[in-house]
Amino acid sequence: MTAPAAVVQRRALVGVLLTVMMWGANVVLLKALLGGASAETINVGRFLIAGGVLVALSVRAHGWPRWDVRTWLAVALVGFVGNSLFQAFFLTAIRANPAGVGGLVTGIVPVLVLPLGLLLGHRVSGRQAAGVAVAFTGLLGLLAVTLQPGAHVTLGGLGWVLAAAGAWASYTLFNRPLTAKLGALPFVAFSLMLGCLPYLLWAVPHLHDLNRLAPLTVLGIVVSALGANVLAYLAWANGANILGAARTAVWNSLAPAVALLLSAAVLHERLAGAVWIAAGVILLGAALANWPEPRIRARETVVSPPP
Repeated sequence: MTAPAAVVQRRALVGVLLTVMMWGANVVLLKALLGGASAETINVGRFLIAGGVLVALSVRAHGWPRWDVRTWLAVALVGFVGNSLFQAFFLTAIRANPAGVGGLVTGIVPVLVLPLGLLLGHRVSGRQAAGVAVAFTGLLGLLAVTLQPGAHVTLGGLGWVLAAAGAWASYTLFNRPLTAKLGALPFVAFSLMLGCLPYLLWAVPHLHDLNRLAPLTVLGIVVSALGANVLAYLAWANGANILGAARTAVWNSLAPAVALLLSAAVLHERLAGAVWIAAGVILLGAALANWPEPRIRARETVVSPPP
């Protein structure tokens, strides 16, 4: 490896690590924002800001897409699952749970992606299957916690976490062929723009008066949109291009860990030891499921980032 190439890889890795920190911190930020604004207001603000910036970047880099009607419809439909459905479920999961538990969505996604992929004919390695089994064990442990009287994690709250993870797992499976065909940035930008339209139409009656929002709340929405949805995406895509998608994906298991630690340090959440153990088992399984297979590294493609 030449010196310049090594420097490029180190910078890409730093970008990926900063990305997972931003995603973990974003969960805590969203939990705090929910204290001063509705989920609809937060999501609409994030959609408009991130969507506008990403579409502008995509058009500047690649021009306006010349896709056929069928492709536009596919992008819109997949975008609806990954934006309208996922974001609605995700904010509800964060509101219904401690932030550290809501942040486990990312760790649970591989538990659902791989079994769903089997239904579509995708191959799963023994290591991936073992990772799913380990993570599923952690999920069962978390489910057992919800059955304890007075637990901070409820069955309904865990249900919203699973719903959000299921929406993102579906989005992940169906966006891969579109990403490979259309390019990562154009797909993500226009799937966000089109996919959020149903949510925007539904959310309008539930929006807060912007004049009544605290300045810090507005700033938090802007930071969340530009940080977690724009800067993090660009850094993640760059890491996937340079380091390989599989080597990049394994780092994503750190995002829920960051959310857990920050929720305790910043929001002063005090979760039971059983929750920490279950979360650790889930993240261990997610890391094992995402661990790169040496024989397939040469055939990797860039995939869209997780939430």
